[in-house]
Amino acid sequence: MVQQKIINDRIVFDGIQRDRLGYPLNEIKPVFPKDYDGWFPFTRLCFSLGDWAVISGLPGALKYKYPKLKFALPSKNYLKTTVGNVIGQWSYGSNDPLDYIDYIFKNNPHIDYRFEVGDFDSIFTDHERAYTDDLNIPLVEQILLRFGFTQEELKNIDCRPHLYYDEDENPNPDIKDDYGCLLFASRIDKLKGRWDDKNLIKEARKYKDTPVYYYSEFDLKGTEWEELFPIRYNFADLNLNLRQQMLIKSRAKFNIGYQAGINDAVSKHSNNIILTPYDDIKENIIRNVKYIHFDGKIKQI
Repeated sequence: MVQQKIINDRIVFDGIQRDRLGYPLNEIKPVFPKDYDGWFPFTRLCFSLGDWAVISGLPGALKYKYPKLKFALPSKNYLKTTVGNVIGQWSYGSNDPLDYIDYIFKNNPHIDYRFEVGDFDSIFTDHERAYTDDLNIPLVEQILLRFGFTQEELKNIDCRPHLYYDEDENPNPDIKDDYGCLLFASRIDKLKGRWDDKNLIKEARKYKDTPVYYYSEFDLKGTEWEELFPIRYNFADLNLNLRQQMLIKSRAKFNIGYQAGINDAVSKHSNNIILTPYDDIKENIIRNVKYIHFDGKIKQI
């Protein structure tokens, strides 16, 4: 891995290969004074829906420690201008990756500005993080440790993904109070199709016969999923954008399915039970989510 920064709106790197991005926690020195009242321009250097979702609790957490801090995210125009030649690799279906940042941060009260080219000489990125020997520390917490938080302080805040909706955002006013959501899909080509989901099915049985909204890359007919959840509403038939789908998912009694960014985005708002293909989830892990591994092991932090 190569540590990258954004200086004068250009991505630069030092050319040093590393096993992990960031810096050892025991080498971190203070970045801001306790009463910091300046700007914090920030962007990710990966651009999927989930990449933005897992750090969506960052602005509010930073302002918990630095109340006068002003948080800025890139505008769509900034992303198009600076990374437009590569951002397409994070697309899924007909969705434009330039829209993901708005799907996640719309109405977020902790965003003070959307910056353009030339606004800041230096932009903080998610490569600015602090790590320990524990691989499974959420990325947002690693970033907070880099910028002055202590591990003890992290115990007192909730920096999980957080979406903010207004009262006009209701794609289905007749939505039922007691329903769940299923997701069997992946943006990653090698993970397309049905996974070995027998251990996920075991967890799902406790919710048998609950009405569900779902999206699947394989036909549920003839599978145990059809037997468990006979009342189903297919997202593919509802003509909803990703933000509208996230609203429905965030109000669900549960979200059961494959590890994916849209599930990460609603993990604070719903009971998430997620099948992961990874032995170590690493920085994409989210607290209180129940992760099911192919071998049946369960991990929850």
